[in-house]
Amino acid sequence: MYTKYFGFNEKPFTLTPNPRFIYLSKNHKESFAHLLYGINNHYGFIELIGEVGTGKTTVLRTLLSQLGDEHYRSALIFNPCLDGVELLRSINQEFGLNSNGKYTNELLAELNRFLLSENSRGTTVVLVIDEAQNLRPDVLEQLRLISNLETENDKLIQIVLAGQPELEELLARPELRQLNQRIAVRYRLRSMSMDETRSYIRRRMEVAGETGGVSFSLFAIRWIYLYTRGVPRMINILCDRALLVAYGDEKRRISSGIVTRAIREILNVPQRRYLKFVFSAIVAIVLLTIVSMFSVRWFPWQTEARPGELSAHTKPAADSSLHTNALKSSSPLQPASPQETNGIAAMEKQLLALEQNSANLQAFNDILSRWNVPVVKVLGSRLVIPETAVVLARNRHLRVTEIRATLREAINIDIPFLLETRVAGNHGKYYLAVTSISVETANISPALSDRNTVPIRELESLASGTCYLVWNNLYQIPDNISVGDIKYEIRSLQKLLKLAGVYNGPIDGVFSQAGLEAVRAFQKKNRIPANDTVGAQTVAYLYGYDKTVRSANLKNN
Repeated sequence: MYTKYFGFNEKPFTLTPNPRFIYLSKNHKESFAHLLYGINNHYGFIELIGEVGTGKTTVLRTLLSQLGDEHYRSALIFNPCLDGVELLRSINQEFGLNSNGKYTNELLAELNRFLLSENSRGTTVVLVIDEAQNLRPDVLEQLRLISNLETENDKLIQIVLAGQPELEELLARPELRQLNQRIAVRYRLRSMSMDETRSYIRRRMEVAGETGGVSFSLFAIRWIYLYTRGVPRMINILCDRALLVAYGDEKRRISSGIVTRAIREILNVPQRRYLKFVFSAIVAIVLLTIVSMFSVRWFPWQTEARPGELSAHTKPAADSSLHTNALKSSSPLQPASPQETNGIAAMEKQLLALEQNSANLQAFNDILSRWNVPVVKVLGSRLVIPETAVVLARNRHLRVTEIRATLREAINIDIPFLLETRVAGNHGKYYLAVTSISVETANISPALSDRNTVPIRELESLASGTCYLVWNNLYQIPDNISVGDIKYEIRSLQKLLKLAGVYNGPIDGVFSQAGLEAVRAFQKKNRIPANDTVGAQTVAYLYGYDKTVRSANLKNN
């Protein structure tokens, strides 16, 4: 209903566990790591506990996707309301075995033959049982008997029991103490923090194709967190209803008031109780705000990111590839002539005469057009560079990378870019898109002094020294690599380094010392800041050597 109005391709907040929308919080990642640890070390039984809606199924689906290669055989039982024989039949059926046996011993013998065969091939067999709190005690005892299928040195099957806290109570029964003692790895899944709640909402909107047509205010996010306590399923329900309320009111910004109305509709609270509920919520939000202000005022070091790191409280920023020292310009800037000085002054006046948000959006859209991707038609808030630009570009499979460079150094990279000017308005700096060049002129957007084409010398005088490359990482090459890393995408990096003439090693996906030396040589050759982890600027620059890739560039428009 509201998807077209807000510019989504699909509903962002649904209750079905779609793998495309997966967001792993710190807690989810830890639980995932615990599961993998227990499975790979063949501990036999692993337990995952979590309240309703905390994302147990999401973790299990992620786990199963990671167990999809030839080293694992996995099965998922999600309807555990079965007796012992029915459970064995379901397990055999999931593994593709004969499940027609009528008796437990027949089914166990078939399963045992399968487990021994897989073990001889070095394959780890994993059985995942979701909603395990619904298992009957006699069925859990049957699972213990299955775990007895083992060799002298190893457990033949790894069993993951996932369920609600009632599972712990069930396993604590005296008659199940043998099984309970065998569980070597346990993890309790908890709800998300407020920062993770904000990231979760942003992630789902991005996957749904968000293009800036709607946004959530900070107080709305806090209110959502307070009501849902960071439980993903509750966040989905509340955000979906809040978008519906905003659609009905023709609003594009979700305020705390809209969230409050959405909560009232969900709870169907009578007016008197509703007012009491709202008052309590307001008090909670005020207290939360005071605590936040106090922590910033008295503990400022907690809100600052260390050099090279991104604080958990900051918005998405552009890839950073900054020069630590000023680079020598490939063409030293000479004093401007009187005519050029007049032209520069005229361009500054023309910039200030433009509505700043519209001008910056036009610049960003013209670069998107050069990449033949959809432009931003609806933007519910101000275009903040780089934060908003990063999100909008990511939705179009593009990257935004910040570099510190002179205008001519940025031009040499041969990728359309946003030029930060020295001219500041009410909302920060003005930006110009540099979309193509020809000899000593550059094509810019928006037009200044009624000109889309201006001399590079004049444009240099407007440049602040910061630019933002907008590019396409077509091969998904990671920009943070260490020697010894093995990834399929590193093969593409090796091919580009070979095309650049700095690498003669094998194309095997292993980042070796030879690969590192090639990266260093390429960076030195092109005066890119040294970065032993490769870096986004190096990857972006390398794409210019692959002539088979259809990409936007400055010199061949």
